Amino acid sequence: MKQFLIIVLVIITMSCKNEKTRIPETKNEIVTPKDYPFVKEEQEREVAENNAIQVFPQTGRKPEDFVPEIYEIQLKAEGLLDNDELKDMVIVLQNKNDKTDSRPILVLIKKQDGTYILKETSWKAIDAQYTDGSSKMYDYENIEIDENRIFHITLQGIGPIGARKTSYKYVDDELILVAISTLNTGAGAQITVDYNLISGVADMELADMMQDTARITHEIKKFKLKRKMLFATDSPDKVLEELPHAGW
Repeated sequence: MKQFLIIVLVIITMSCKNEKTRIPETKNEIVTPKDYPFVKEEQEREVAENNAIQVFPQTGRKPEDFVPEIYEIQLKAEGLLDNDELKDMVIVLQNKNDKTDSRPILVLIKKQDGTYILKETSWKAIDAQYTDGSSKMYDYENIEIDENRIFHITLQGIGPIGARKTSYKYVDDELILVAISTLNTGAGAQITVDYNLISGVADMELADMMQDTARITHEIKKFKLKRKMLFATDSPDKVLEELPHAGW
């Protein structure tokens, strides 16, 4: 998280040299209770919207074995994800011929014999890198697996797009979205929101940068999701639409 904070600070400082900034702090120590604050409804899994669904190999000896010819590995993270002590891999793929194409993320779980199996595939967890041939969505992108077996996707940009960090964890053999952090700046103010999707709490903070000493306003809101949000099928953008927003 420290690396996330430092890079956001550098990006915002470059774009607004005269503003003081505060970066959101996401707590990696997420407690996973047995019961979730979700309304009990039948779970509906969203069908991928791609016109042609790419089929990936199900097993391989190395991450490159899962990459079809039209793709290349753009981002890679290694660490412990499931409940064993074998280091797993997560890779983000990019179409070599079309940088506006959707980017799949593959979760590769390591087995005792040293091979990998394809456990999860998501076309929703990260957006296309470019909206058109020249406009890049985010200036900085990174993925990592931390010491708490949580997988993070960090996206940071300049201007209205702001910064976003999504965090996923295996619970009952499902990789679910457990937290989202957002940061947005503008008009001399900075708003950060940390959403804990397990506890159903949104921690919001407004920093007014127009004064010599930043004035901080704090707000806590509670929410209840209808179901667990899954890495494989749920878009973080769609999830954010269902979450409470700051009233400032």
